[in-house]
Amino acid sequence: MHKTNIACLLFLGIAMTSACTTQAENDGLTSTSSTAEVYSQGNPGGVVSETEEISAVVRAVDQTKRTFTLEDEHGNRQTFNAVPEMRNFPQLKVGDRVKAIVTQERVVQLREPGEETADGAAGMVAAAPEGAKPGMLVAEAVEITALVKAIDTTKHTATLEFADGSRRTVAVRPDVELKKSYLNKEVVIRLTSALAIKVEAP
Repeated sequence: MHKTNIACLLFLGIAMTSACTTQAENDGLTSTSSTAEVYSQGNPGGVVSETEEISAVVRAVDQTKRTFTLEDEHGNRQTFNAVPEMRNFPQLKVGDRVKAIVTQERVVQLREPGEETADGAAGMVAAAPEGAKPGMLVAEAVEITALVKAIDTTKHTATLEFADGSRRTVAVRPDVELKKSYLNKEVVIRLTSALAIKVEAP
């Protein structure tokens, strides 16, 4: 378990909250997380999945200021401002339990230059029916590509160049042999994120 700023979760795709207040009570809420990695030994690329879950109880609601305070089982509290997109905010009550689960998957693979690319983004947002407890499902997928412009066998790193001309040097898994044939190949990075928020009455 570790503390996280739940705003980072709620900002995914479309914000359920706009910003947290700066009150001293904002300790950060405790979350549970897990990570799984799948790859083929010796081959570059692979899949990394991360899941983070937060469970908290609504301890205060200010309908005029459109703010609400959440408290986790350890007594940590975080206060948020509700944006207009949170249309069911009036249904939120003290004692309601809020559950937020974020799943992120990152797929990385090498691709021969000239193969079809799908750079861009796609997303989906589903909100709870009007009059129901606030809730939301957000999913977003993004694919970007970069070229392998340099490799450093001593530091075991590769330098990637993106479409905007920027470069970034990244560490390569120790089991992957850095070959000269990788130079100028495309690295395809697909990021998929999903956020589910559910509010339950006490």
